Amino acid sequence: MSTPGARWLGLAAWLVPVAVFAVGPVVMLLSRGAVAPGELGRAGLASELGALGNTLVISGGAALLALALGAPLSLLLFRTDLPLRGVFTVLFTLPSAIPAFIWGMGWLSLASPRAGYLNRLWGEGTLDIHGPVGIAFVEGLSGLPLVLLAGAAALRRMDPALEEAARVCGASPMRALLTTTVPLVLPSLLSGAVMVFLMAASSFGVPYLLGVSATPPTRVLTTRIYELVLQGDEGLGRACALALVLLALTPLSLLVTWALGRSGRVRLSAGKGLASRPLALGRARTMATVGVSSVCLVLVLLPLGAILLTSLQRGFGARLAWEELTLSHWAQVLTQPRTLRATGLSLLLAAGAGVLVCGFGLAAAMLQRGFRRLGAGVEALAVWPYAVPGTVLALALLLAFSRDWRFILLDQVAFVLAMAHTPWLLLVAYAAKYLALGTRNSAEALAQLDPSLTEAARVSGASPLRAFLDVPLPLLRPALTVAFILAFLSCATEITMSVLLVPAGSEVLGKLLFDLQSYADPAAAAVLACAFVMLVVSGQVVLALVSRRTTEAR
Repeated sequence: MSTPGARWLGLAAWLVPVAVFAVGPVVMLLSRGAVAPGELGRAGLASELGALGNTLVISGGAALLALALGAPLSLLLFRTDLPLRGVFTVLFTLPSAIPAFIWGMGWLSLASPRAGYLNRLWGEGTLDIHGPVGIAFVEGLSGLPLVLLAGAAALRRMDPALEEAARVCGASPMRALLTTTVPLVLPSLLSGAVMVFLMAASSFGVPYLLGVSATPPTRVLTTRIYELVLQGDEGLGRACALALVLLALTPLSLLVTWALGRSGRVRLSAGKGLASRPLALGRARTMATVGVSSVCLVLVLLPLGAILLTSLQRGFGARLAWEELTLSHWAQVLTQPRTLRATGLSLLLAAGAGVLVCGFGLAAAMLQRGFRRLGAGVEALAVWPYAVPGTVLALALLLAFSRDWRFILLDQVAFVLAMAHTPWLLLVAYAAKYLALGTRNSAEALAQLDPSLTEAARVSGASPLRAFLDVPLPLLRPALTVAFILAFLSCATEITMSVLLVPAGSEVLGKLLFDLQSYADPAAAAVLACAFVMLVVSGQVVLALVSRRTTEAR
């Protein structure tokens, strides 16, 4: 894009599909949702206040739980000499990589009132994971990494001289930590908690799994939208109005996060950076290690172990004995034609979405660099769908492409865009939702490239395309590989949009897992959940290898 004409042409080529498949549908949803209150009347809207109240209460509870657990854990893992800090960090951040629906399955296996493993040990009905408390508990654990990593980032940025100054003034190590470090890190921890609130409000799988079958049923905005969409045109207007309310929570949460970020900017050290010394736990080291190990065992390993045990038992609720264990569910599920078809379609869609995310993300990063003033607008258009709840984005695409789009060129040539009830709509949803992954990775990699390398290739006689293929593209390959893997894993394990958009007669893994767990066979669903976890762990290992090779290459 060396000439202004080429840059504008590239901007138009990037903007048209983004406007048609990402911006336009949400704008249509907003306009439809804005007129819906007048159509429904006050009585119609008042009947939905319960779902809104449940959403706010559950999301607030999840954020508080994540903050209560994440704040002390971030200090212990990233500021003290706790043993096995690297292992604990990997385990506590695992919930961010595995869909929350799977954690809900794990806790359902543990704390289902009748057949849960813990209730069989402690007595029937001791624990009940159904209802708003159970939903907030699972969502809070799923969002724990957001608070943990926000605290870790703030601790790394903090100037250790501040704490050293407190020590010089006579404060003990613990007092210096509490009076200097904690106040500086707190805004970042609160920002992470706000993101947990937004994540919980946007969640669909866990509220459906643990809320619909509760007594009385616990409905939130996302599950209520799903019920209304199933009613067809009759419930579409009310679903759009609720989606508008859910969408309004996104800018409000981001505004609070931005304000907290500004108030809590941690001062960077000037000149040569100093590494902060880990706080010695002393005699409390053993007690802290046992406490963190116990929390990790209960919150992370126990739900995953429960899912594995459910997949190996003859039936959910069977007696806990060796003779009741079998591999029949694994053999049956993994060889079923239904599973193979869903796996094939999921992998195909995830790979296609990964390619689109990398291609459009790289184009967005290059446009951002080429247009100084318009660059921020290009970045905003590429990133904002990531903040839109999956339920809202899926509903917007359903509304926009429920009918065929016809284009007539010069009264001679007609084009028909027919995406309703096809996997193409799901591909568009995946690519739009995760476009931010390709844009951010490409932009960061481009920022590290020296433009003189491309100019040297041009001076040597290479065309713009040849210079791009020979110089920047090989250097951008590691960042694009990471973006592809992240997008692939996110799409292959995605559940919310898959449930709403998958066409009749077709299935993807997320929809199959949802159906098996909700309506058919929890043991078969547990097998699929184990496969999801293995896929995610394998992807994380590949990401770690790619990052290590990139670091060594530098």
